[in-house]
Amino acid sequence: MYKPLLAALALIVSVNISATVYTGSCGPELNYSLDSGTGVLTITGRGAMTNASGWEGYDKRDVLKKVVCDANMTSVCANAFHGCYRLQTVTLNDSVESVGAYAFQECTALTYCDLGKGVKTIGDMAFMHCTELRKIRWSDCLETIGTMVFYECENVGDTVFFPKTLKKIGSNLFSYNGSGKVAVWNVKRMGDLTQTSGLGQYQFNRIIFGDSVEYIPAYLAIYVGNDSIHLPETVTGIGRGAFMSCSRLKKINIPASVTSIGSSAFSGCKSLEQLVLPSGLKEIPESLCNQCLALDSVKLPEGITVIPTQAFSGCKSLKRIRIPNGVTNIGNMAFSNCSLDTLVLPSSLTILGDKVFINPVNYVSPKELVLNEKLIATGIETFANWRTLQKVTIGKNVAILGQSCFAGDSAINDITCYAAQPPMVYDQTFAGVSDTAVLRVLPASVSAYKSAQYWSRFRIVAMDADEYIQNKVTVDAGETTAEFTWPTDENAASYEIDIYKDGSVFCKLTLGPKGQLLGISFSAPDRIQQASIHNLPSESAQPNTLSFMVTGLEEASRYTFVLSTLDENNTPLHVYIGDFATIGYEGDLKYPDGYEITPTPPIIPYDPDSTPITTGDAVNHASAIHGGSETTALRLMHGGRLLFVTPSGTYDITGKRIE
Repeated sequence: MYKPLLAALALIVSVNISATVYTGSCGPELNYSLDSGTGVLTITGRGAMTNASGWEGYDKRDVLKKVVCDANMTSVCANAFHGCYRLQTVTLNDSVESVGAYAFQECTALTYCDLGKGVKTIGDMAFMHCTELRKIRWSDCLETIGTMVFYECENVGDTVFFPKTLKKIGSNLFSYNGSGKVAVWNVKRMGDLTQTSGLGQYQFNRIIFGDSVEYIPAYLAIYVGNDSIHLPETVTGIGRGAFMSCSRLKKINIPASVTSIGSSAFSGCKSLEQLVLPSGLKEIPESLCNQCLALDSVKLPEGITVIPTQAFSGCKSLKRIRIPNGVTNIGNMAFSNCSLDTLVLPSSLTILGDKVFINPVNYVSPKELVLNEKLIATGIETFANWRTLQKVTIGKNVAILGQSCFAGDSAINDITCYAAQPPMVYDQTFAGVSDTAVLRVLPASVSAYKSAQYWSRFRIVAMDADEYIQNKVTVDAGETTAEFTWPTDENAASYEIDIYKDGSVFCKLTLGPKGQLLGISFSAPDRIQQASIHNLPSESAQPNTLSFMVTGLEEASRYTFVLSTLDENNTPLHVYIGDFATIGYEGDLKYPDGYEITPTPPIIPYDPDSTPITTGDAVNHASAIHGGSETTALRLMHGGRLLFVTPSGTYDITGKRIE
């Protein structure tokens, strides 16, 4: 009965005898003690760790399992525990400020590391190949993380917190890590990263942004697996490529506080469906949504002037987009390979680049295209391969139509060109367009087009009188305003403008031949506060044009207008009909702004009796005539009769002078 007991005692004695305690210094004022029996390394003293020679030998690394710091140590030196393949846990004191390069590299059994509350710097590859590392706690004052720090740390943390103090991340931080983790990014502001310095490839299922974030660094979140992202109101900028190739991302809210976005910020986000850009954004970056295959809705801010190269190239689900007035330049391939079925180019546009609208996907494209009066030139293949395009209108200032601009647009059969001199074209500008297409030009320009190279092959005819009014009606609609500009007519005795909403007259103005305000009425005075008439010359109107602005319109609403040029017998000379919409309206517009039709009786009438003028719902306001000294006063007479009193006379609502 004593033999088993004696055997056990002998074993204990044997173990105790074989255990060795190694001691020494690892810094000027730091000491260590390594118990080979328990595998515990204890560090005491204070100051910086400058060497790890006391446990660098393989015989000692074989037994080192745990590190405990009972000192006021300030740093862990480079290579301190490199290759300690049995090391499982590390606990450092709060006085440690830096962890050196390779400090825990290839500690393949390490599962937990507490770096304390004071670490500001983690060196390059500090935890590289720590394949079992599952949890690491670092301080809230961390400023720098080196290159490849967690390279091939496949199991590190289900949730990784990045503190607001962080200033720099090295390249390939989490490369080749496993998936399924969450990154909580609370960094206040950090400079842009290189493309390989983001959170890595395929390792984070989600990224969450904290309320401290002011800037999203370049290439930060490439490949993360979010299907939606919420950015806090504190964010003012998004770096280039920040969310590039987030293939699962369907929705992202960009707060109004954002004023800058870098190039390719959402490039390759093939599941992204909608994008609303903030109103404070003044520039659209290149390749912003390149190859966003599911993108079907984009709202552009009103302040932009340029849509740059490949901004929405390859967005094959994008069927319609409102290009704001004020845009003067659209860059190469900006909307190439999209599915546009409607397109209204803004009146401000002057330059179109190469292949801007080339190759509409699924052979979808508008049937009509208007190149406005300010447009000067188009690039190569700008509208190539529009299979359904039938009618093209070319503004009077177009000087160059680039090579293959309309190549492959075989359905074109009607071209109207207001340019007095034939624009420069090339042998392939209209490649594929039939010679039987009708080319309508100004009567005085017929001979010039018939003798011009590449134009002469079409059936050239002179325009009818109604077709060559040089300036069409344009409507620049804002959020609650709309400014109308239209051509004067030397034969006009008056102009009438009716604005309709939901089929009813919303506003009616009657103007004299020089833009004098003769009559104004509103069906809903609480919705319109001001109407102003700009006499010639005005800052907003071009020579030989008149303009007026209505304010107080409803947001995101559609309106129709009828603008009639009348002779002294109130017979229409010209009638312009069009639609416009205030900012935010998502539906289709039937006509481009300023679309002109041939007068066809009956003209939509305005009957004062059908919209009686009373004290409760009649005219609410008339403003001063801009550019002159005259003022127009409104008088609501007894019985609801409205008169306009001016220095030149008194007029009723129809514009008839009252003696």
